[in-house]
Amino acid sequence: TLGAVSACGMVPACRTLDTISVFALTADDAWTVYSILAGYDAADAYARPIPLGTPGGVQPGLRVGIPTPGSREFFGDAAAAAAFTADCAALSAFGVRLVEVDLEPFYAVARLLYEGPWVAERYAALRGLIETTPEVIHPVTRGIIENARKFDAPQVFEALYKLADLKRATEPVWNDIDLLVVPTMPRPYTVAQVLADPVRLNSNLGTYTNFVNLLDLCALAVPSSARADGLPGSVTLIAPAGQDARLLSLGRQIQAASGLPMGGTGETLPALAPLPAAPKEARIEVAVVGAHLSGLPLNGQLTDLGGYLVRTLETLPEYRLFALPGTVPPKPGLLRVAAGAAIAVEVWSLPSTALGAFAAQIAAPLGLGRVKLADGSTPLGFLVEAEATHGADDISAFGGWRAYLAQRK
Repeated sequence: TLGAVSACGMVPACRTLDTISVFALTADDAWTVYSILAGYDAADAYARPIPLGTPGGVQPGLRVGIPTPGSREFFGDAAAAAAFTADCAALSAFGVRLVEVDLEPFYAVARLLYEGPWVAERYAALRGLIETTPEVIHPVTRGIIENARKFDAPQVFEALYKLADLKRATEPVWNDIDLLVVPTMPRPYTVAQVLADPVRLNSNLGTYTNFVNLLDLCALAVPSSARADGLPGSVTLIAPAGQDARLLSLGRQIQAASGLPMGGTGETLPALAPLPAAPKEARIEVAVVGAHLSGLPLNGQLTDLGGYLVRTLETLPEYRLFALPGTVPPKPGLLRVAAGAAIAVEVWSLPSTALGAFAAQIAAPLGLGRVKLADGSTPLGFLVEAEATHGADDISAFGGWRAYLAQRK
């Protein structure tokens, strides 16, 4: 995770995006080193107080995203495609639930790294060198960095705005998955191939990872299987910032099941040291009907506290939905009545410890109470004070807030 390890003393490439990586023969060794390195350093302006977390067993039902077939890219390498398909099938043995994810929004972010003005940050890191003795820099590297001169200050801000838009476009993905598994690289290349076309092929190699730091995600690459042609296969596990321990919990199991030796040593991978079972976190369900729905303005109040979407359904036909005037952002109010309508809701799971922080953000006339749903459950959910519905438009006929917003467009 960006900011988890102090960058003091590091020679930067892109200072705002850099994180020091750990290379090791086993996932457990990598975690040992990372756990020693990690810690907030006030001397590093980009350091953040990131909780280390504790690896454990793989949580049953862990939602693992994999690229949709249409968003997988192997640049013509059939062996790489087959290896990743086999890796995805093997994930089921760990008791996880696979969810297909369209990676195109992530690829759009990755293109910014090579096509946008972030190259100017690399220029800033080497400015004293490139403007005095450029001949000492590898010509390929120099050629890439010198492209920074074509960008002006407004283009930098335009790229930052575009990144913010693209980041927002990817956020809903994490409502449906706990982590993402992708190929570490789309295909291998020989040294001769890279020397002949260094910029394009290096960009290809980063297809599945160039977006990670730009989106403030964390990642772990582990050996996964041997390809049919004998070359090694690998997958990368990706999750939101601070979830390094969750990645390690699954990644170490993937490596152990791969049957591959430790790197190029040829030595057998040691048996996994036992770890405690993943703790069962106390959570509570919350039914939302309006601005907290997926993709709507206040949904971040749920996701920022570790919430994720559990199910989408309707209430019992005992409610009326009102468009509350003067609310910013616009919000509806759900009121229980003797004879009403079924209203569409989303049920979200929140850590129990986060409920107080979530409730503190709810402004009158809304509050939390028990909501009766069509599946028989009665989670906490948003309800409105009856007084606030006087004079408000009754929008129950639309069946839900999304349908009401759609007709307003």
